[in-house]
Amino acid sequence: MSLSPVELLRSAIDLLTQVDPSALSTAELSEECLELQRQRHRLEGVAARLLHQWKGSGVWAFDGSRSPAARLARETRSGISSCRAQLRRAHTTADLPAVVDAVVAGELSIDHLDLFAAKRTPERAEAMDRDQRDLVASCRTLNFAQARKLLDYWAAAHDDQASGPDAPTPQDQSRLFLSETFGNTWVLDGTFDALSGSIVSNELHRLDRQLAEHDAAAGVTRTPAQRRAAALVLMAQRSANMAQGGQPARPLFTVLVGADTLNRLCELAEGTVLTPGQLVPWLGSADLETILFDGPHTVISVSHRRRFTGAIRRAIEVRDRHCTHPSDCDEPASRCDVDHIVPHSEHGPTSQFNGRLQCPTHNRNRSRHANSPREPVAPNRKLTELDHIRGRLRYNFLNGDEEPPSH
Repeated sequence: MSLSPVELLRSAIDLLTQVDPSALSTAELSEECLELQRQRHRLEGVAARLLHQWKGSGVWAFDGSRSPAARLARETRSGISSCRAQLRRAHTTADLPAVVDAVVAGELSIDHLDLFAAKRTPERAEAMDRDQRDLVASCRTLNFAQARKLLDYWAAAHDDQASGPDAPTPQDQSRLFLSETFGNTWVLDGTFDALSGSIVSNELHRLDRQLAEHDAAAGVTRTPAQRRAAALVLMAQRSANMAQGGQPARPLFTVLVGADTLNRLCELAEGTVLTPGQLVPWLGSADLETILFDGPHTVISVSHRRRFTGAIRRAIEVRDRHCTHPSDCDEPASRCDVDHIVPHSEHGPTSQFNGRLQCPTHNRNRSRHANSPREPVAPNRKLTELDHIRGRLRYNFLNGDEEPPSH
């Protein structure tokens, strides 16, 4: 008698349990781990589809169980919360058949199913049903971070078109609660819109790095959570001092003009996708700079509406936008170093053509570059007055009578 698919799976897992990881070569260990993860994603896609059918059949209630999650948790000796999460995922399979098919085929991961499900809100359901197959086709060629950004852009475009004049501004969506407990401690909880959250997150990260360096020098040991709490207190102390006459830092918005790949760019430095409408409430209290591109890789000029130091660094930041290490590291520009592609010690020039963004981990730990081919350096190009004139003409064509960037 032939075995059922589940019985064959059980036999395959029994065989895997007999594998001694220490007996594998490093190449074999890597391949086994990676292939097992790929197959796990496929299996979870199949399991989600079966769970949805199981829940809908009502068979889970035949033994008097109160809910599908209760039956699943009892029969599999699992936590009730994880079973509820699996059933929520299973519920999405009916609305996202193209995504499930791609997961089961091994073309996408189970994380893509969760990503699509999060973007398929009731307001976007009709549009998602219409665009689902096209989005899946695009995601097949992208890594997960790029796929997430694609879905962010898709959702932002839909929301921007669907929002009416009475739609809430981004600040209307921010909430913060601070409550004192009986033990004389305080509990902080809140939600920020994309721009407000980015401002708070970037400053907390900056202060956290400062405190980490101070702790290392002083021999103090604190967890990252403890440092973030100290950073928040430090932010409040500086705000109190600023009430004596200081001015708050103004957020910076960057407009990228001229590069075909960036014409539709609307996102924060760390990659959070925004709609143009989300910027409007901030324009009165923000600084605006314009970066003029000639092609996708060459920065012609940076406007001087705000004074900058390190124009070369700024040009590289807006061009690369995140760590360029070949491992697909997506650490945002604000948390990266600018690295010479050809090291300065080897007479590499300090220019935008020989510069790249690298996060501190990849820039300072050179052993991580050992197996990576050296990135080609773009030809060093002298920018002439003709380049500036051509760039300003393009800027005026795209932006009407607005002030063009100077150089």
